[in-house]
Amino acid sequence: MICVNCVRMDYGVEEGKIPRDFIEYDFAEDALDFEAQLAEAQEVKFTHTLTEPLSIGSHIICTGTPSNDLPWFAVNIGFGDADSGRGDIAVHFNVRQPQCYVVRNTRRHNKWGQEETTAFRLFPFKADRPFTIEIVVDEKETLWAVDGVQYCSYTHRIPNLFTAEWVQVTGIRDASLKVQKTEIFPILAPNPVEVPYRGSLDLPPEDTEPVWQANCIASLSNGIPEGQQLVIYGRLRPLLHSFAIDLMDSAREWPRPNVLAHVNVRAYVESQRERQLVVLNAWLGDWGPERRQRTAKLVPGTKTQLRIIRGSGEWAIYADDILIGELEYRAAANGVRAVRIRGDIYPEQMYLCPASSSPVRDS
Repeated sequence: MICVNCVRMDYGVEEGKIPRDFIEYDFAEDALDFEAQLAEAQEVKFTHTLTEPLSIGSHIICTGTPSNDLPWFAVNIGFGDADSGRGDIAVHFNVRQPQCYVVRNTRRHNKWGQEETTAFRLFPFKADRPFTIEIVVDEKETLWAVDGVQYCSYTHRIPNLFTAEWVQVTGIRDASLKVQKTEIFPILAPNPVEVPYRGSLDLPPEDTEPVWQANCIASLSNGIPEGQQLVIYGRLRPLLHSFAIDLMDSAREWPRPNVLAHVNVRAYVESQRERQLVVLNAWLGDWGPERRQRTAKLVPGTKTQLRIIRGSGEWAIYADDILIGELEYRAAANGVRAVRIRGDIYPEQMYLCPASSSPVRDS
């Protein structure tokens, strides 16, 4: 199928004129081909009947290879008649290759709910390239990883997921499914990288320092000693929505680690304002009371430096040398062993260094 913009570039079409090749293109035939591909994908299915009920820690592993002739595939967890396609689907993970995104949804009584499409990483699937999807069941959500990297989570919309009867893959000819128990997720994740140490804030990076990826987890084996700081330098997404930095007691996704300090910058709430909202909190089995202040003055699409300093009784957070918030210790600061970055900041450098010589500017 040829889009109008492509036609204009390839043929040098003037405004208001359409080339003969474009006029003769049979859009109806193309649409019918696509519908036929969708129908074929639904007929290609592999169903694993659950002999034991799902529970917290149930771990589903799905492998397969997408193909060009089947434009989408799905992993479903559901109830009722799996072969007729009329059963309820508690969790629907639908990979749409032409659009390059993944839809999550729930179907009850033959009605679909609202689609979810946000993810922690770029679209990871490609035709003719094998994949491994891992799903872990938690109390309130399922977590999804692709090839060992966390992709998304999906909150339960029905209360009886643990009584699901089957797991099914559609649209993958060589699909396999395995259901087991796990104590950690994802099991295919590489070992987390250690955050390096520099002698001062202004020292350049060493050649041996890691190349950081977005939405990463890194180890802080010795924590953040008092008087030290964690420095993150990176680029903000041009369409800035939000990002979070978590200081955690373990470098893992699941079981959910304690978050001793949670720094969340939100630009999507009243984005017309001059400053973004900063929300500080901690997760110690549950979220505590939030500390909220509109103190960040970040410029979308630019590079920024964030610093989290460990003081005598609080974490102090700076953005481009301006203090944007302080969070009192809600758990022993010595318990920090990892940092996690999520959202619209793409880290280029991350390191520990002394805080004594760091500059401070007025807001």
